[in-house]
Amino acid sequence: MRVMTFNLRTDSIFDIRNPWKSRKTMVNNIIAMYSPDILGVQELNNSMFRDLSESVKEQYNMVGEARTKKLFAERNDILVKKSHTIKNHTTFWLSSEPERVGSSQWHSLFPRICTTALIEMECGEMIRVYNTHLDCISPWARDYGLQKISEIIEENYEAEKVPVMLMGDFNATPDSKAIQNFIALNKDKRNFIAVQEINKDMYSESTMSKFKGATKGMHIDYIFVSDEFNVMSSEIVRYNENGKYPSDHYPLVAELTL
Repeated sequence: MRVMTFNLRTDSIFDIRNPWKSRKTMVNNIIAMYSPDILGVQELNNSMFRDLSESVKEQYNMVGEARTKKLFAERNDILVKKSHTIKNHTTFWLSSEPERVGSSQWHSLFPRICTTALIEMECGEMIRVYNTHLDCISPWARDYGLQKISEIIEENYEAEKVPVMLMGDFNATPDSKAIQNFIALNKDKRNFIAVQEINKDMYSESTMSKFKGATKGMHIDYIFVSDEFNVMSSEIVRYNENGKYPSDHYPLVAELTL
């Protein structure tokens, strides 16, 4: 199976040179070119959601919920090819009240969420996918967010006993406390590994294009998989059209088997 995580960069009034309307066709082109079975997107606001859901409706089912009903109502939606079946899905908040819409911890700049889906793959295998976008300011919020996600992962695993995948924009580098604590916390449980581990040189490469094609810089986007998965390959996708980039992040894509 092919999986991808892609922070689409929300449509901001400050992106005068890179508004969503000039980027959305490139996003569609990447999805068509790589044709991932499962795609997790981040920073999707309501107007972007309408555009993307319309453009992929023939090939994908798309699930998720906005993190708030107020301003900055971004989503972390999961797109699943229609050849696979979404058995159930939900969005939870990275707070002490994970079911309360818009809830957050005091050290988080915005409410932060994780969308999850139980998927029956075309081959009959069941997997559980999580997609998140951690806080961009506070390392404490990122650490807390991954602890909360780990709790939910364990709750679901006890009921389902299926392979698990966590993807998204973690806003944390590989050597950060948040990433290292997440790996340590789950070592004796799901034993997560990042798909980048197949080629550790990737960690020295930026997952942020900054709309300029940067190769050096922060590596903050991940796909973690439980040990039932075999990682066959992984790639940072630097697709551009005449020097114009679809986002300030690059997509990260991986080929997996079970």
